[in-house]
Amino acid sequence: MSTASADEFGWLPQHWRPGFSLRRAPDGRVLGRFYGAELSSVFQPVVEAGSLRRVGREAFVRSDAGGEPGLSPWSLFSMVADDAVLVGLDRLCRTLHVLNDPLAHDPAAADELLFLNVHGRLLAAVSEDHGHAFRRILDFIDRRLAARIVIETPEAACADPRLLGFVLANYRLNGFKVAANVRSLSGLAGLLGELRPNFVKVDARHLRLTDYAAFAELAAAHAVRPVFTRVESAQQREVLAAVDGAWAQGFAYPEVALPGAAAAVERGRGQLAA
Repeated sequence: MSTASADEFGWLPQHWRPGFSLRRAPDGRVLGRFYGAELSSVFQPVVEAGSLRRVGREAFVRSDAGGEPGLSPWSLFSMVADDAVLVGLDRLCRTLHVLNDPLAHDPAAADELLFLNVHGRLLAAVSEDHGHAFRRILDFIDRRLAARIVIETPEAACADPRLLGFVLANYRLNGFKVAANVRSLSGLAGLLGELRPNFVKVDARHLRLTDYAAFAELAAAHAVRPVFTRVESAQQREVLAAVDGAWAQGFAYPEVALPGAAAAVERGRGQLAA
C-alpha cells in the first residue's frame, strides 16, 4: 500500500471521479460514494471444478442508500447518461474492489486471480489505451497487483470483435490478463475464430449439461481456460467435476470460502462486477 494518505485516498486522480469519493469505514472496509449511493464490495470464489482448489475470486459491487438497499448495480450504471461519468464510476468500482480484496496480502493466495468486470459502454467510451488509467492507480497501491488481475468483458462485447480485440490487447499491454464472456458453444467458436483471451466465461445455465465438456475442450484447444459461472445445482457441479480443466464459481460450492465478512455474494440480489 502506498504511504501517500492511504486512508484518505488523497492520492487518487481527481479528473475521472466527479461526484465520487472513497472512505475507510470503522470496520476496515473501503466504501465508495457515487452521489447518493454508497458502494461496497463482495467476492465469490473461483475454483477448479474437479479438485475444488480455490484459484481466484470475482468482485461484485453492492449499492446502499442510508443503510437500506439502494439501486441495483445494473440500475446504478444504467442511470448514468454521460460516458465520462460512467468511465469514472467503472474505475471507481474496480479501485474499490482492489482495496477491499480479502486476499490481497495473503502470501498463501499469491497465485490466485482477481476477476474484475468492465462495463460494456466503457469499451467504446475510452478511445485508446484501455487499462492505462487503472494501471496507474494500481501502481500507487502495489505495482505487483496487475499481473494477478483479470479484466473481464461482458457478453455484448463479442458483437464487435474488432473493438473487443483492440480492448483486450490494450489491457494486456498494461499487464493484465483478460477474460471474455460468451453465451453459448457457438458463441465460443465465433470468439475463438477472432481472439484468444486468457479466459472465457459462460453462465452454466445457458448450456446443456452435455455441452460442458465440448465447451471446455474447444477452449482448451485454443489454450484458453474455461470458467463456468452461476453453477447452482448439485447436478451441474457433478458434471463439471469430470470436465478436464474446467474452473467454476457459484452457490454450488458453499464449502469454498473466502476470509472476511465481505467475502460472499448473496443469492437473489442483483450482481454486477466492476
